[in-house]
Amino acid sequence: MVKAQIRKMDELVTPFFKLCISTAIIDLSILFVNYFGAMFPKMGYFTRFYLNLDYIYAHIYLYIAWSTGICQAMSVSVLATNRLSAMILPQSYKKMWQSQRLWIAIAIQFIPGMLVGTLTFFNKTQLVVNNENGLIPQFMDKAMTTIFFSIGGFFLLSNCIYLIVAYCYLFIILHKRNTKLNGFSGNVSLSKEKIRKRERRLFIMCSIIVSVQMTILVFFMVKVAKLFELSVDEFYLLYNLLSDLFASINPYLLFIFSDSLRKYILFQVGIRNNMSINNTAVITVQKPFSSEKKDQEEDVGN
Repeated sequence: MVKAQIRKMDELVTPFFKLCISTAIIDLSILFVNYFGAMFPKMGYFTRFYLNLDYIYAHIYLYIAWSTGICQAMSVSVLATNRLSAMILPQSYKKMWQSQRLWIAIAIQFIPGMLVGTLTFFNKTQLVVNNENGLIPQFMDKAMTTIFFSIGGFFLLSNCIYLIVAYCYLFIILHKRNTKLNGFSGNVSLSKEKIRKRERRLFIMCSIIVSVQMTILVFFMVKVAKLFELSVDEFYLLYNLLSDLFASINPYLLFIFSDSLRKYILFQVGIRNNMSINNTAVITVQKPFSSEKKDQEEDVGN
């Protein structure tokens, strides 16, 4: 996607893909900190290195883990808003997400999580040795830790409610548009079929994202409500599993549901012979662009 931005590929330099790149920074940070901050020390790797850092390592890991978790949730909301505006207000979409407004959206992805994460520095930390002689960073003040979980759960709950309401509203609008299209003649049947196809794709894509988000919300609610006790090892195992799943799922969804990005990637790796890119509603609502046709026109002109 970054290479496509540099090469100014029309269908891949839209605000949606720029937001996907900023989201990827958060996802990669989560994967990095999960392995180097949690899994490796838990399994006993580089123990001496982590012990030398002591509470510095624990504070850095816990700050990044908590802040990126909230940043991840905010990113989902921003991407959902982007898709909602592209489908409902296609004529105003570019104006809404260009220039400074795009930077505001990126700031919403990062700033709330980074600010909330600073609360972790007010709680003392320690390194606990597990049964495998590994290290687990954890907070010492349990009451304050419960407050952290409550704040994180609130952000996740608010995010999930927004996602559900936003996509329900989107589907209502799409249903009304499809109903109007049924009254036209057969020459618009292809357009109607494309709308139904992108509606199905959007529904599947958002359903997967919301389901993962809801799973993490349920996990936080169980932890806060103390419905059943989890050991430190069990908590971090489940938390890292869900975080890795959430951080890793976006590239696959983009590859599956974005025809433009998939064709571009296949061309770059040499599997596809031409770079003709046709846009889909999952990306943006705009006219298809064919690089082959453009090249042919330039050859004729020359």
